[in-house]
Amino acid sequence: MSPALKPVLFAALLSLTPTLAVAQTASSTDTGMISIAQVFELAERADGDRGARMAVTAYLAALGETTRALLQQAEARGISPVRCNTDISLTKHSVLEALHAAAPDSARWSNTPATPIIVADMFDRAGCL
Repeated sequence: MSPALKPVLFAALLSLTPTLAVAQTASSTDTGMISIAQVFELAERADGDRGARMAVTAYLAALGETTRALLQQAEARGISPVRCNTDISLTKHSVLEALHAAAPDSARWSNTPATPIIVADMFDRAGCL
């Protein structure tokens, strides 16, 4: 990661919890995970709301970085490594597309965890085995 991006990511991560907690209408799932509804709400508000934009950026950055770190740790510890055809990546567009595909019925969004869907989509798009 670029040294110049570290302070930006740190500031975004600090803002993640409060912004997700005060999502205007969306709430976490019954088990406390970030819901699809929360991600969609923040993504919709991101263009005009700095806090929502920072929360979405921090969530996606942390999700991507954590996924990559877990794969590296697994390989370093001799666990059968996951092999991918391309680099794992994510964009706001790919995330929203994956969430829509996984849960087309918006009535399910408030109690469907977003993170597992996004991670599975990253693996699928990268051709991971």
